[in-house]
Amino acid sequence: MDPTAHRLRIGVVFMRKICMILTLFVLFMLNGAIVIAAGVTKDTVVALGADLSTEQRAVVLELMGLTEEDLAGCRVVTITNDMEHQYLDAYLDPSVIGTKSLSSVKIVKAPAGSGVLVTTKNINYCTTGMYRNALMTAGMVDTEVLVVAPTPISGTAGLIGALKAYEEMAGAQVSDAALDTALDELITTGELAENIQGEAGSDEAEALIAWLKNKVASKELDIGDEESVRETIAEGERIFGISLTEEEKQRIIDLLGKLDTLGLNADYLIEQAQGLYEKYGLGIVENANEAINEAVGGAIKSAVEDFIQSLSDAVSGFFKNLFS
Repeated sequence: MDPTAHRLRIGVVFMRKICMILTLFVLFMLNGAIVIAAGVTKDTVVALGADLSTEQRAVVLELMGLTEEDLAGCRVVTITNDMEHQYLDAYLDPSVIGTKSLSSVKIVKAPAGSGVLVTTKNINYCTTGMYRNALMTAGMVDTEVLVVAPTPISGTAGLIGALKAYEEMAGAQVSDAALDTALDELITTGELAENIQGEAGSDEAEALIAWLKNKVASKELDIGDEESVRETIAEGERIFGISLTEEEKQRIIDLLGKLDTLGLNADYLIEQAQGLYEKYGLGIVENANEAINEAVGGAIKSAVEDFIQSLSDAVSGFFKNLFS
């Protein structure tokens, strides 16, 4: 057999073993993450849609990894359809919001420095990045958030549930201005994502808003200087490879004005928002690293990173030796 072909065959066998190891590790870590997420602590708060039927409530609790007995040990808040209309009518047609409150949320206090970690189930419009970005705008820190629905829905009202649950957990009210700005950001990002061509539209929209928000928080951008704001938006278009309409630019300018008024926590936002617009490499190991970290959250993140780094070093060293 040709030596090169033989080496390639060895390489294929090796990579199959690596993929098997990686798959087993992912399943093991995800199983651990599910166990962690299913646990109920004094820092677990659940927001339930007021209009869930008995069957829908059972589905929602199952998606949350909770039983009715578990729920009895949680702090519970109820989100009504009136609340959804109160906050969303300014941005969405009432017919879009509907007449029933179904979005539900479970939040758990995370260790300091973990950031805001979001997972969704049966949410088909709002992405985890859109939620995360908007929740940080409203002041949420170091929290694991799970947004669910009994059947696939847009999930825009889920932000209200997340913040009302966070109020209960933190013992401090989220101001109407912060909630309004967070909802504006969520919906603006979603509409931008819809209008950006390509499958990566949501990523690019999230990245652009995160990048602009960081500039507002760090005072790099003078909101009072509209020409400068427009130049910065144009710079963002070039960086992220998108083209905005005049209406979209004005919508962003209005949003940035609200963000500036809030007085954002610059250090926290700059630290936590990096993941929304920094891209990992295209290799399988790096992509696996990203997927696993998002799935398991901060509690076991360092262990995962150590494993992935070791695996990456092993793969790299193997192929260097193979063809040396």
